[in-house]
Amino acid sequence: MTIAKLNNKHSETKREQILAGARAIFMEHGYAAASMEKIAKTAGVSKGTLYNYFENKETLFIALIQGECCKAEAHSAPPTEFSDAPPEPILTMIGQQWLMGLIDPAQQAFFRVVLAEALQFPELGQAVEASGPAQAMQHLGRYLEHLKQRGILDIADSTLAAEQFFALCDAGIVRKMQLSVAEPTAEAITRHTQHAVQLFLRGYRT
Repeated sequence: MTIAKLNNKHSETKREQILAGARAIFMEHGYAAASMEKIAKTAGVSKGTLYNYFENKETLFIALIQGECCKAEAHSAPPTEFSDAPPEPILTMIGQQWLMGLIDPAQQAFFRVVLAEALQFPELGQAVEASGPAQAMQHLGRYLEHLKQRGILDIADSTLAAEQFFALCDAGIVRKMQLSVAEPTAEAITRHTQHAVQLFLRGYRT
């Protein structure tokens, strides 16, 4: 391994160490009450090192948001190698993975912090939308547009259709979990997604 690669590896390790400390502080104190000093102490780095990696608390929090959103986005993008396969299994997979991302306990805890702070710091909510859900909608929208070009679906607005599909998959699962009414089961996720795919295709098939 070259010196440059070794330094990059160490830099990435240090960055992850800082993000882990920041996550712990934001989870415990929220965004407003968190400080760079607390984050540095929890991460086990000096404030100077912390500022070498992140300009301020906002950029650090947004980096955390982007990390969480990338996890969800990785699950919501249609696999290009299956782009010419029947849409049912692909949409079912996308819907199931979307729901699994939404109900992941770690992501739920993190996004509760965002929701709690979004009114006072709207840029945080905007960062979540831009880094995660909006990109998921774009990915699915492009796939739906592909299905339209193949003559399978008749969709006037693929972005709106993507929003509708994900909403159909949710159908109360996230709300009930957030309100401690019911924890989603694997069976419930499968059932919701299968019904969502059937209803969605029934509405948009040519």
